[in-house]
Amino acid sequence: MNRAREQIRLLVLLLTIFYCNFSMAWNAAGHQLMAAITWNLLDSQEQDYWVDILKHHPRYLKDFKNKIPKYVKFNPKELNAWIFRQAAVWPDIARGIEKKTQEKYHHGSWHYINYPIYLDQKVDTRFLNRSSNFKGKLHNGLNIIQALKGNLQILSKQGATKKQKAVALSWVLHLQGDLHQPLHTTALFSTNYFPNGDKGGNSIAIQGQGQIKNLHWYWDSRLNNSTKFKIIDLKAKKLIEKYNDIGTKNQSNNIHKALMNAHHLAKKYTYTPVLMTILKTAEAQNKPQPSIYISNQYDTQARKIAETQIIKAGYQSAHLLKALKN
Repeated sequence: MNRAREQIRLLVLLLTIFYCNFSMAWNAAGHQLMAAITWNLLDSQEQDYWVDILKHHPRYLKDFKNKIPKYVKFNPKELNAWIFRQAAVWPDIARGIEKKTQEKYHHGSWHYINYPIYLDQKVDTRFLNRSSNFKGKLHNGLNIIQALKGNLQILSKQGATKKQKAVALSWVLHLQGDLHQPLHTTALFSTNYFPNGDKGGNSIAIQGQGQIKNLHWYWDSRLNNSTKFKIIDLKAKKLIEKYNDIGTKNQSNNIHKALMNAHHLAKKYTYTPVLMTILKTAEAQNKPQPSIYISNQYDTQARKIAETQIIKAGYQSAHLLKALKN
């Protein structure tokens, strides 16, 4: 009996490890893909310039050098590309570093802005920080637009050290990805289900997608499920070839336009009329919050949007970095 219990306990542990690693890889894969697209659009001098800065990152040894995969370690070109991709993931890595250091580098509110949409108009959302103005220094409590502007300002500042610029570059790459994900720009509010917002879809349960159980996780996972270097590289090149016209049109410094575009997509394709009707009807009838079934039609559209949005993020990031380097 004891042996059987131990085997069950071991199986549960292994499954937990598997699902944790798998779910964490979704976000990392998407951000690495965005960075790979950006990298491919930079010339060799620009690539060398930004990697040199990243090698001065205050967490370079622990969060970069000590995590370099063996298959890129001895290939200088691939190694530099990997460092650049790792920078785009680093703000998420900072969530899990030691507590005393985490306070310095982890800023939860920087990853999103909540432009509200409503099941009903009774919720007061005046408490939300929707300002696009950035003044002074970076600090906790800023939204994604304010944080992006602040970090871009550091990258353009002549007096900033390479260490400061390395942290700023990591945030710029990461936030460019977040900015183009519709559920990092939008939150749903209602009197009963979501009086404080649905946390960008995290509070909306879904079904029909296996282990993926909420709307935010679902949208984060539409691009890729692997962080293997070659797979990311191939995917980036295919997307550039497929959507070059869309990407070229997105070469601008207008991050507010990118925000509003992502918010528009959220209203039209994320919080669809069908989804809104299901939630609104159930809430009006005082029923428990229902889970939403993701149809094949919804999934096809979501995957297309995810691809075009990551291309837009990559092209805009490259445009910004080219301007900052010159």
